[in-house]
Amino acid sequence: MASGPTLLVDTSFLGDVLCAEPLVRAAARRWPEEPVDFLAGPGGAQMLQGHPQLREVLVFDKRGADRGLNGLRRMAGRLRRRGYLRAICSHRSWRTAGLLRLAGIPERTGFKGASAAWLYSRKIPYRNDLHEIERNLQLLGGGPWERPRMFPSEAERQRAADLAPSGPFVAIAPGSIWATKRWPARHFEQVVRSLTRTDGIPVVLLGGPDDRELCDRIATVGDRRVTDLCGRTRLRESFAVLERAAVLLSNDSAPMHMGVAAGIPVVAIYCSTVPGFGFGPRGERDLVLEVDGLACRPCGIHGHPECPEKHFRCGKDLDPASVLEAIRARVRT
Repeated sequence: MASGPTLLVDTSFLGDVLCAEPLVRAAARRWPEEPVDFLAGPGGAQMLQGHPQLREVLVFDKRGADRGLNGLRRMAGRLRRRGYLRAICSHRSWRTAGLLRLAGIPERTGFKGASAAWLYSRKIPYRNDLHEIERNLQLLGGGPWERPRMFPSEAERQRAADLAPSGPFVAIAPGSIWATKRWPARHFEQVVRSLTRTDGIPVVLLGGPDDRELCDRIATVGDRRVTDLCGRTRLRESFAVLERAAVLLSNDSAPMHMGVAAGIPVVAIYCSTVPGFGFGPRGERDLVLEVDGLACRPCGIHGHPECPEKHFRCGKDLDPASVLEAIRARVRT
């Protein structure tokens, strides 16, 4: 059998990249004497930075410095010069399939249902009955679900310790790039008000720069027990904060996957999407809360800028009282 470096590839959303992290460990077990690299987008690269089983994390900035055909060619040239023997791609994009073919990587494994799947030399069925982590592991022969991992540095963990409350706290990530995946702000406000003012439980708000306005609004209903870190921490620092939390409340978004990776209980709110797509949390104390019985749900695998039916019942009808009960049960134990 020929030997050579392996390239793992997923340049999609942050949560997708984290669901591909177990592939790193699977590849390291399969080829223990050969280097393994990972190609991701700028955000995904941050998720994987510091991974002890990766030689290098490469960045494909497909919407920035590497956009367009010229950017694709430049990246293909970079990959070609590295002499990869094989590429294993969990991203189902035509651009990614084309990139790996242009790079001249001899063994290219991807999903049979991916865009431009004909560009792969080996195609694996995409199984809808599996969790995304299990689906990805099929690319290397299969395996059971396992918790994804991140590896913050000691400096990042120290900054998290400096920013987070010293005792037990609830982390809340209220954002998502998709409007129909965001539980209404007023419901988050009710949860924060009850936790901080009634229960005396500190709350830490997490999110990216685009979530600042939302978090600022939610923070105002609490008291001094609310620590608003939204847009003020890097991804890996946010993860280090989650490692210290008693529980995470999140929409179906990247922080949900980060909470699973941190090994803390996750209360996940699913509005327009459903865990049946294969991205739900699977920890022993994780819980998915959703509105059942809506004929319009799910309305898409990712979400929409606004509710197609104009009522957004999948978010509005989920009672904050049930969310509070789930959080309190996990904080107490």
